Amino acid sequence: MPKDIQPEIRRLYGKLRAALTDHAPGDRFFSYQTLIGRFRTSRRALEQALARLEAEELIRIEPQVGIFVRKRPDPAVRRIVVVHSDWPSEYWQTLDAKFEEAFSALPGCVFSRALIPPGKEREFLFGRLNRELGDVALLTYAFSDCTQQDVARLLSCEIPLVFLENHISCDGVNAIDSEPEYTGMLAADSLLRNGHRKIAAIVSEPADLCVRRETGGFVAYLQLHGIRPQIINCRHHTGESSMITTEKAVYRHLRQHGAIFTGCFVQGVFATNGLYQAVHSLGYSIPGDISVIANSEVPSAARCDPPLTTVARDFDGYVREVRAGVENLFSGKPFGIRRVPSLLIERASVKNLNPQQKGG
Repeated sequence: MPKDIQPEIRRLYGKLRAALTDHAPGDRFFSYQTLIGRFRTSRRALEQALARLEAEELIRIEPQVGIFVRKRPDPAVRRIVVVHSDWPSEYWQTLDAKFEEAFSALPGCVFSRALIPPGKEREFLFGRLNRELGDVALLTYAFSDCTQQDVARLLSCEIPLVFLENHISCDGVNAIDSEPEYTGMLAADSLLRNGHRKIAAIVSEPADLCVRRETGGFVAYLQLHGIRPQIINCRHHTGESSMITTEKAVYRHLRQHGAIFTGCFVQGVFATNGLYQAVHSLGYSIPGDISVIANSEVPSAARCDPPLTTVARDFDGYVREVRAGVENLFSGKPFGIRRVPSLLIERASVKNLNPQQKGG
């Protein structure tokens, strides 16, 4: 059965159109051989994508001579859209605001959001990612059940896609990898440095790839130091309140076992609010009885009582890398896979259990 190359043609068309913006009318464009190598495509798909550009009078193809630019695509408006689930999230609100600030400062760029109703993610991703949506899409949906076929379909879109928080690392992918294993290791190291040896991991988010990598890094780092942490799985599902599921799970665990851990790592400040409520309702104190560190830095973290220690995305570095990569895409250059490790922000929710040295 002949392979359907239309998705490849749409993808290639979008990339060629973006590459044209760097050339003036009359310029010689890249050769067929160069374009095939640069975009890793076939001659057949390239010819059809170029025919579409020629029909739009953007290029002129002279057989045996070359490809020439007739006019640039209108660069006046470049639409950048961030795509994520329509669910209240202080993290995404904070990051969206920084994206908007960064991209609004780029000449001719317009930033917008496309919110996916819970449960409609796949329908949206495989039905609406086209040029009508924008010129570049930043995808924040965590592909917990993403298959190789899904990745291939997404990479064949006619607009460039940038995967945020999805941790899809394969050939041809534009992605930001925030290195969740390192995030987990950073949290574990903070608890160890403060003298904690009885430690728990509170799995307070759906078990997608990011959460599994982060928890795995936390557990592996502790095991290297001879510690086997408790795992408290809140069995949280997309669409539920992580604050409520975390409060119930932690309350139940403390009621049954008491405070048998002195330090814990939680995914998300919203979930941590639920943990705080469960701990306080049973008469325990933070950090007196239980120290807490979370994986997300948002404004409310500093307003927790006590203020919350976090291992957090370097928001400014994160946005800077995304913007630089998108500028590359608009220039016909690769985005690549860019890594932005987390930072430790120490506040008052972790108690130092190390013996205090007495003065001489």
